[in-house]
Amino acid sequence: MRRVMVQGLARFSSSSSSSSRYYTHASACLAAAETSTDKSATSGGAAGHVETIIFPREGPGVNYALNWALASKGVSPQGDAYRNLKEKELKKHNAAIPGSASPAKIYARGTYSVGAADISKAQFNDIFKEVTAHLSSAAKLYVHDGAVGSSPSVDVKVRTISDSSSAALILQRILDPAPTRVVSHDAFPLTVYVASNYSPTDHERLGMVSEGKGGSIVIDYDRSTMILWGNAVNDTESVKMSLAALAAPSVTSRDALPLFSRLLVQGGSTVLLFAPESLVQNYPALLKAAVSPDLGIVWSKDGVARLFATHQPQAANLYKTPSSLVLVTADSTGAVPDISKVTAEKAAALFVAGYNGEQFHPGYQPGPGSVDPVILAKGLSALLEGSNIPAFLVNASLLSENELVKQIEATVTGKLPKMAALKLKYRKFMGHRFPDLPNELQI
Repeated sequence: MRRVMVQGLARFSSSSSSSSRYYTHASACLAAAETSTDKSATSGGAAGHVETIIFPREGPGVNYALNWALASKGVSPQGDAYRNLKEKELKKHNAAIPGSASPAKIYARGTYSVGAADISKAQFNDIFKEVTAHLSSAAKLYVHDGAVGSSPSVDVKVRTISDSSSAALILQRILDPAPTRVVSHDAFPLTVYVASNYSPTDHERLGMVSEGKGGSIVIDYDRSTMILWGNAVNDTESVKMSLAALAAPSVTSRDALPLFSRLLVQGGSTVLLFAPESLVQNYPALLKAAVSPDLGIVWSKDGVARLFATHQPQAANLYKTPSSLVLVTADSTGAVPDISKVTAEKAAALFVAGYNGEQFHPGYQPGPGSVDPVILAKGLSALLEGSNIPAFLVNASLLSENELVKQIEATVTGKLPKMAALKLKYRKFMGHRFPDLPNELQI
């Protein structure tokens, strides 16, 4: 029936114009395609022309459902749009991973926003309009669907739209896989726009400084949207921190905690480690014990999940509840012992402070943040108490790398160093025998 109707429309249009036509799928999903002309004699002997339009015409780079989904996100493809290409396919589109990257400048706005330069709602809207117009006019678009979080029980789905195959490849390596059968935009609450070949027409009007070689990252937490332009996508560490911040409100809404922490494997047990990133990067033994080289986990009642993809072949999607929690500082004054056991409430307070011996980084957060650390601390305390997980404060400034690793191992085995074990013994006795002991007499 549809074929007959289309033939009728073709006959009508052929009476007023040439039978040779060109159609494109540029800005609409109703793209016409291959045509064939059937010639037949009329009753008067004249030759008639009937155009047969085969609809729909879909193929590589042309998918009507995808185009509609992109249009709902403000991007109306005027060129080809590819979705979830594999690495080999992206490399056929000249995708490559850069050898080095300049730091990207990060801007953010939202109900709660720290750790990034401020940007107004109006300024974000102006950037959004410019970037979506740029992407709409791109000759090729690359869509990648992934997730922040390795476990489906706590992950947040992300749709990335970029004008560069290299950007798509980078994001593919950062994000965990997501089901590919769903095309609708509704399945992907977070959207990331990557405009590698774009730069704002007026930095000053948008409240920004010229980004130089690094490009910029702009986040609107309230819209669950992130925009990258220039070479910003090449700064993968900034991209990961920004993705973690973008996903955090969605993670917390699912009764889970997005934390800037690392999960270490010690024998058959796991340890949740909060530590200054500068220290961790200088201690290869800690990185080797971590389930992922990337900073960031999601902790829920079901266990602990990675925030980002890992290429370790035996990596699990979800790990069991930690056997202990360790907060590391680096205080050289001697005021903090090498290791001490702390209560869940004290651990939460130390987490909020995030003191590394020199500076305070609330929530041990190295970059932009979208959730108040106090809210995270309350959830952290509840998980520690609910699971009866012991927490420890370790002073790394007094320890070598090997000694620090042994201290962390001791939080699992219970074989604490003699001095620390003796101190705990004293505290236990004094707390029981003298519950009202003044602070100045506490050990």
